[in-house]
This record gives sequence, C-alpha cells and structure tokens, in this order.
Amino acid sequence: MTKEDKQRVIGKVVAINSNRFSVELLSGFENFNVSGFDDIHYFAQLNSYVIVPYQNYYLVSEVSEVREKDLNVPFSNPKEQILSKIQTGKFLEVIPIGTINNENFDFGVSVYPTLYSDVLYIKEAELDIIFKTNKTVEISCQNTEECQKDNCQCKNRQISLPIGRASIFPDYDVKIDIDKFFGSHSAVLGNTGSGKSCTIASMLQTLYKYTDYSATGSTFIFFDVNGEYQQAFSKLSENNSDIEVKNFTIDDIPETINGQVEKFVLPHWFLNIDEWALLLQASERTQLPILRNALGFTQSPSQEALQHIYACSIMYVFEHWESPVAKRQRIISLLESSKFNPAIDFSKFDAKFGNFPNQNEEDKFKNAVRNFIKEDIAIDPMYNAEKFHFEDLGKALETAILYEEYHGNKQIRDYCSSLLTRYKSVQNRPDFRFLTQNIVTVNQSDYLMQFLGISECKKKSQIIIIDLNSANDEMIEAVSCVLSRMIFEKLRAAKDRNKFPVNLVLEEAHRYISTDSGRVFGDANRIFERIAKEGRKYGMFLLISSQRPSELSRTVLSQCSNFIVHRIQNPEDLSHIRQITPHISETILKRLPSIPTQHALIFGHAVNLPTTFKVNTADPKPKSDNNEISKNWFREKEFAINVFAEIRVNKNLNRAAKEEDNNDNL
Repeated sequence: MTKEDKQRVIGKVVAINSNRFSVELLSGFENFNVSGFDDIHYFAQLNSYVIVPYQNYYLVSEVSEVREKDLNVPFSNPKEQILSKIQTGKFLEVIPIGTINNENFDFGVSVYPTLYSDVLYIKEAELDIIFKTNKTVEISCQNTEECQKDNCQCKNRQISLPIGRASIFPDYDVKIDIDKFFGSHSAVLGNTGSGKSCTIASMLQTLYKYTDYSATGSTFIFFDVNGEYQQAFSKLSENNSDIEVKNFTIDDIPETINGQVEKFVLPHWFLNIDEWALLLQASERTQLPILRNALGFTQSPSQEALQHIYACSIMYVFEHWESPVAKRQRIISLLESSKFNPAIDFSKFDAKFGNFPNQNEEDKFKNAVRNFIKEDIAIDPMYNAEKFHFEDLGKALETAILYEEYHGNKQIRDYCSSLLTRYKSVQNRPDFRFLTQNIVTVNQSDYLMQFLGISECKKKSQIIIIDLNSANDEMIEAVSCVLSRMIFEKLRAAKDRNKFPVNLVLEEAHRYISTDSGRVFGDANRIFERIAKEGRKYGMFLLISSQRPSELSRTVLSQCSNFIVHRIQNPEDLSHIRQITPHISETILKRLPSIPTQHALIFGHAVNLPTTFKVNTADPKPKSDNNEISKNWFREKEFAINVFAEIRVNKNLNRAAKEEDNNDNL
C-alpha cells in the first residue's frame, strides 16, 4: 500500500461472510467525512463506495448499512451523551461489487479481503475509472495507411453514451457502452408514469446530438402503441440534418398533416399461415387445416388439382344441399371459378322444382363433373404469399369446407363457423382496411426497405415510428408480428450477415409478448422469442418497454442483457425481476419501490456496475404527460371544449371509407 493510501484509511475489516463484510471505522469521525488533499470525502452515505487494497488491485464495495455499537450506558445529561457517541464504535456494512486493476474496472469479485484489511475512502480518479469518464470516443478509420499521412481524415466515433447523472455522485455522468447496450437485448421497466418513454426518448435524443460523425447507420423501429414518440423526435432533423425520422399511422390522415405522416398499409398476402391463424383465431385441430387449404387455393395450384377440388365441391352441393335456389347459386359460382374446359352446362337445372327436365340431362351433368374427379390425385395446396384479393379468401374457405364435406366430414361446417364469422368481421371492419384493402402490387423487398430507412440503395432514415395508438391488441399483434418476422428473415438472408443492425422498440410490450395462456393461437408472436434467442447473430435487437414485467414472455425477458428499472411497487413484478436477474443483490432490488420519478436503476453488461441515476430530461418530451387534474377541474362554467375535434374528423373519414366499400360491393 502506498503512502497516499495509508493517509486515506478510514477503518478496518472486522467481519467477513459470503456476500458482504463489516468495517469498523477509526475513532474521531464525528460527521463521517475526512478532508483529503483534493476535497472533503463523505464515506458513510448509503450507496456510496469504499475500496480495500488487496495484492495489486483494489476491491470496490458499496455501503449498504451504517450503524454504531450499542453502549447501554446511562447518561446524566445530553452533552455527555453526544461526547460519548463521538467516541463510540461505528460500523459500515459493505457489499463487494468489483475490482480496479491497471486503471480498469471489472464488475464482480472472486477473492475477498483478509481480516483487519485497511479500508479507504474512494477518490475522484477511481470514480472516473468506475464511471468511464475517460473513455467516450475512439478513432474510426477505414484506411490505416492514410493515418500515417498528414491529410488523415479520421473521425472520432462515440463508444459510450451519457444517459443521466449518478444519484449519489451528481458530478458524474452515467454512461452506457453503446456496443453492449444497443448490440444486445435490453428492457426498460417501471410503473405507469415513472418515466419509461422519457428515458428512451432522452437516450436517442442524446445519441443524435453528435453532428460531427452522426449515427446515420442506426435503425430504430418503434411500435408506438400510445402515440408518444412523434412529438419526442419532431426536432431531431432540425438539430441534426444527417438524421431523418419517418412517421406512419394506421389512422386516416387529415390533410393538415398529410406529407408529414404516411399511411401504414400491410398487404394481407405478406402474412404467413401462423399469422393468419392469429388474425382469424383459428383453432389448431379443425380450423387450421381448413385455413391452410383455403390459403393454398388462393395461390396457383395445378389446373388438374384445382378442377378436381371444384368438381368434388360441386358434386357435394348437388347431392346434399336441400334448397334448390341455394344449390343452383352455389354450383354456378363454383363453375365460374373453376373455368372447366370443356365447360359444364348447368343452365337446364330448374331452381323452382330442384331437378333437371329429365334423367338424361342429370346424368349428362353428373358425368361431365365426375370426369374432373381424380381419386388418386395428391392434393397439397401450398401457400406462397403471392398476391390475392382479400375476398378471394372467403370463396376459398367455402371451397375448402365443401371439399372436406365431400370426403365425409359432415360436421366441419359447424366446427368452422367461428372462423367464417371472424373472417367476415375482419373483412367488413373499417379499422382493418390497412390490411384488407387490395392495394397495387408491391414487392415485399421494396416494402421492407421503407421500414429499414433505405431508399434507392442509400440509408436515409434512422427512426421509423409506426403509430398504433388507435389499434386494439389484435391489430397490434398482427402488425408487430408480421413486420418483425419479415425484417428478421430479411436480415438472415443478407449477403453480409450482421452488418446492418436493427433495433425494435416495443412499447407496452406486455400487450403482444405476453405469457397469457388464454390466447387462442400463440405461434405467431413467438417470432419475438426467436429474435430474442437468435437475433444477435443477424443484428436484430429488442428494446422492451413495459409496466408489467411479470406478464412478459419469460423467454424474451431472460435474454435481455441490460435493464433500466424505474419505480416498481407491484410485488409480483418485483418477484419476477428477482427471478430473472439472480446476479443482482437483494439490496439493489429493495430500492425499486422508492425510486423517484425521472430516476432509474441501471444494471447489465452495458454499465460497469448497478447504478441509480437521474435520467437526462427529454426535450421535447413524449406525449405522455400526467394529467393536471386540479387545473382541468376548476374552470369557468360551460367552458368551450375542442379536445375531440380531431376524433370527429377521423370518424367522418372512417364513415366515408365504409360508404366507399359499400359502393364497391354494389
């Protein structure tokens, strides 16, 4: 131990156990501070640090408890008691958290100090090492030969990002390692109103303030279920011209904002079978096989197979349907769809009496249809995600049910009644027009480029916001699952793997990455579990924001390497965090219920050690302010209200869209 170290000894280690040790302070420290060469040092504050020299490194420990030895001596007057307490023994309970060696801090301790080891107060130079104030940028150069010349154009790129100020050391910025935070899955958790969206907005606002060498290669895709982030990032492009923000919404766009916000559409033929099952809530045993066949019928099966299917369906309707009128209408519809060659004549069937004029005409019709039935044909309709009209799926579902009935399953129509009802509901609902409308053919690759911020093979946008504020949970699930799955598949197939990082920001993630066992079909939203487990290999990362961690998928949450936790008071959520973060001490987790607003606890691979900090203020803030009840309550009588003007406009637009659909059907 150096001479300087000896001058800053404050106590001795007097007890050691498996996860902490006790320190008895030297006598004479009345106010738990000591004057050093550089400053006055307070060493007995909760959550502050002390260090213990051991061999060639220092053990860094956090103060978790301060106490004094009980004297059990009666005092005759208060002054005598005060003087005696100054002289009594004082103790610190400290938890070892890491080591400092060669000006590097490493989290975790494998060797404990010996009994009666000296304990020192911590200096600013050591705090600098812990908080990495000396490592914020590194030189970025693509050509090492140029570096040796006078005209080198090397630039400094950020390797750490300040996100707030340490609560116990307000002069120190809390920094995250950019590679370890945004290059792995992370979670921002906390009760409603604790500041989660402000934390995310503040982090990205800080990231994009660096204009000399901007983070133009970043891609953040927000599933903004509360409509908060358009306001938060509205000034990014003004402050940094290198950065572009794109806004999409599923709502009808008023003319006042047209051009600033784009209408979000999701072609329905982009959905895979699992996602169709999620959308239509198809049960796995009976409805899913019918849905699978129907989707295959919307594509381009072989002509022979298609004619066989229609012929079987026609024969079933002709032989089993009782209503002559319904029978005639259905068979004519099937004949028009089948395009049999040679054509089959059904015009002589009498819908009034339900028969042909004679037996010869009936036999002629039956034989013509049966000529297209191939009993040994293999029917395996494949769904290739090729374009089809949404109403074609309804016809295909009916055909698939008829084909199943022809083969003896007489109850299949009853089993699939809820599937057909669900399909008709989605088809007729105006809020699903972003999915059901028959838009101009769009290439899936070109469609994805806009959400990856790429235009004409150049990176243009860095933040892409999809406003899902007016969407219900089933719509949010459909949009988030389909788009995430398509992007994941795109990155997996990329020529240069893991060279184009994409960060998905999942707001209110418990709404669509839930452990809810009551879900009708959960395979589609398992894409997030797959991204959580495999996304790192391809450069796809999740940033999860939720107020109910106990309702989140355990698989997704267990893959998160970093946590920013705001105030959490629910016992179930606290217990869940304890289970998924076993390396975090009980002392740290006990802070969570009492963390004030705009403060958070951060821990994980991106920071040196768990730290409580005050989050940098977001400017502008997301649209998530608390309601000022007293201000909104106490008003003059019959004051004017214009809060709902925009909603009336949107309702009118929805009504007009519905009338347009009805006109198209007519």
